[in-house]
Amino acid sequence: MILLRTFPGMLPMQLGTDGELRVFLLSLIVGAALGGVYMLLGMARVLLPHFKWAVFLEDMLFGLLCGFCCFLICQGFSLGVRWFIAFAMALGAWLVFRVIGRPLVALTRRIHGRIGGFLAKTARKIKRKFV
Repeated sequence: MILLRTFPGMLPMQLGTDGELRVFLLSLIVGAALGGVYMLLGMARVLLPHFKWAVFLEDMLFGLLCGFCCFLICQGFSLGVRWFIAFAMALGAWLVFRVIGRPLVALTRRIHGRIGGFLAKTARKIKRKFV
C-alpha cells in the first residue's frame, strides 16, 4: 500500500513504528464501523423480535465478518497475526457501542414502546366502536 512502506534493511513483515501506528488507526476505524453494524443489528432486534436461533445465526455471521476483516488487515499489510490489530478493532467497536450504541438502542426501545402503545390504544378504540 502507498500508506505503508518498509525501509532499507527491514523485512517485509516489519513496518516500523509509523507503519504500525497507521495499521492500528485503520484497525480502530474498521472496528468502529463493525461496532456500527452491530448497533444496527441491535436496533433491528428491538424493532423486529427474533427467534433465538435467528439471533444466534446473526451473531455467528457477524463474528465471521469480524474475523474476515481482521484477516484482511493482517494479510493486506503482510503483518501476520498481530494482537494490536484485534485490540484496536475491539476498542473501536467498544467506543462506538458505549458512546453511540447504547443510547441509540435505548431511544429506539422508547420510541418503539410509545408507538406500540399508541397503536394498541387506537386499536382498542376502533374495536369498541365496532364490537
